[in-house]
Amino acid sequence: MRATTTPALFTRPRNVAASVAAAALALTLVPGSASAQQADTEPVDVRLKVADAAPVEVATTPQAWPGELLEAYGVSVDGNDLVDVVRDGDEVSGERKRLRQGDVVRLTDVVKERKTKRERVRRGTVEVFTTELKPGVRKVVREGRPGTRVVVARKTFHNGEPVKYRVIKRKLVKDPRPRRVLVGREAYAVAGANGLNWGALANCESGGNPDAVNPAGYYGLYQFDLGTWRSVGGSGLPTSASAGEQTYRAKLLYKQRGRSPWPTCGRLL
Repeated sequence: MRATTTPALFTRPRNVAASVAAAALALTLVPGSASAQQADTEPVDVRLKVADAAPVEVATTPQAWPGELLEAYGVSVDGNDLVDVVRDGDEVSGERKRLRQGDVVRLTDVVKERKTKRERVRRGTVEVFTTELKPGVRKVVREGRPGTRVVVARKTFHNGEPVKYRVIKRKLVKDPRPRRVLVGREAYAVAGANGLNWGALANCESGGNPDAVNPAGYYGLYQFDLGTWRSVGGSGLPTSASAGEQTYRAKLLYKQRGRSPWPTCGRLL
């Protein structure tokens, strides 16, 4: 919403009441106004509420559009502003917005501002478990650094008060680098799988023999096939690895797939 220069009846919202009062006396003299064109038409009284100024009683031609009323009083409306007509406590729309006795014309000054700001992106932490440190000991090997993100947003104000904030675009302009921490653990420990009965599973699958070979292509304590063994980081044949490593790889497989790799013996875990 902005004030026109001709006629200069409105300047800023805080001067609305005085301007409307002055304009009401001159309305019938404004060239091109609805009152001048239809002087023999009985006017209707409406309340005009512009932005945050106090409402003012004015007269206008019956069935005039609210925009015509605002123009007659020197107030132009831009594409963002809201013009509402309230009748008997309810907002009306369409053809019903043509003015009647007792209507309230309410103009909301809408301003949309584009804001750009830079945000800090957390670096995060990556934990790497190792047997080279004592269990529970932590060692930072890289501090890392935060990243940066540019955020573009639109902030909307109604009569100077913020009512909406909407992010339009986010763009990462500097990648974060995570902090890297070594965490000591027991050899072949896998969180969430250490308390299971791996001995019972091994006895069921292979009779507890780390060198067991099934002619169908299954090896070791837990009867890995070669594809599954390699999927959990194993190399060579499972029977070439120690019993401890075989159990460790079995724990990793359990973390991935639960008991399903051992459809018969998995119930013993």
